[in-house]
Amino acid sequence: MKKCMCVLLACMSLPAWSLDWKLPVFTVRYEAAGGAAEDPDDESFLASSLRNTATFQAKETADPATFGLALTLSGKDYYLPANQSGDYSYVKVEQDGTIRIGDAWRLGYEMNVKAIEYPSLDSHGLSKDVVAAGLGCTASLLVVKGTSLEAGMTGRYSAAENTADSLTNWVMTAGFSSRLGEWLLSARYRGELRFPLDTSTGANSYNTAGVSLQWDPNR
Repeated sequence: MKKCMCVLLACMSLPAWSLDWKLPVFTVRYEAAGGAAEDPDDESFLASSLRNTATFQAKETADPATFGLALTLSGKDYYLPANQSGDYSYVKVEQDGTIRIGDAWRLGYEMNVKAIEYPSLDSHGLSKDVVAAGLGCTASLLVVKGTSLEAGMTGRYSAAENTADSLTNWVMTAGFSSRLGEWLLSARYRGELRFPLDTSTGANSYNTAGVSLQWDPNR
């Protein structure tokens, strides 16, 4: 039995060894974002919040596939007493991969886990901490050279001690990009449906869309 298992594992690993692996690319990114609130007495602005975010990312390519792993640490502090209950920090781990199929298609997936911690309790005396897990897939089609269509869907479940804060999210994305000489035209849409586990609270949605035009003479 042990010999059979060894042979099976070796056969399963053959496709991975046959790929043309390249050296991984590591990225470290730090971001700081500050907020300000207007002082009603003298119409000046006071520093109200500060958010620090650090991301560590690794990308590895084994043609025709690409794999990524990212770790994000973030925390936000509110300075004004009225908002300090909103302080939070989170840890997020993401793993994704894409594979090229022929010259036109790219298929991908993403898995992530995010743990959000709040130092204060909610109005019911319950912890506001949330643990969320998500799984998604993406597809990209090269219509003609320089023009592509993209679509994706992600499902995420968030669990909290307070049932009212536990919900299921479905996120749908769609995109279009086309290169016109030295210009790159892009359009993006993102729609999110939120279904709270507490049946007394109705579902809600959030939609965003954007269009951008970039000039890049180097391509």
